[in-house]
Amino acid sequence: MTVKAIPSYSVKMFRYRVHCLSRDLWQAKDPVCRVNLALQLADAATSLARLEVLEAQKLQQVSSIHPVSSSTES
Repeated sequence: MTVKAIPSYSVKMFRYRVHCLSRDLWQAKDPVCRVNLALQLADAATSLARLEVLEAQKLQQVSSIHPVSSSTES
């Protein structure tokens, strides 16, 4: 049996983290708990935004090196 692990500082893991924290914040009733969840969510969302920028930059670099050919070109 193999176990697939997602690296803790990957874009995918931050997407999961933001999703789970936002769901928990939506369901939380205690104001102190909501504050803590909101702070954690803000931190995770900021990290996710930075990682998404890096991913977008990587895709732009790859597409500039290997431009996508159009099917209409002859």
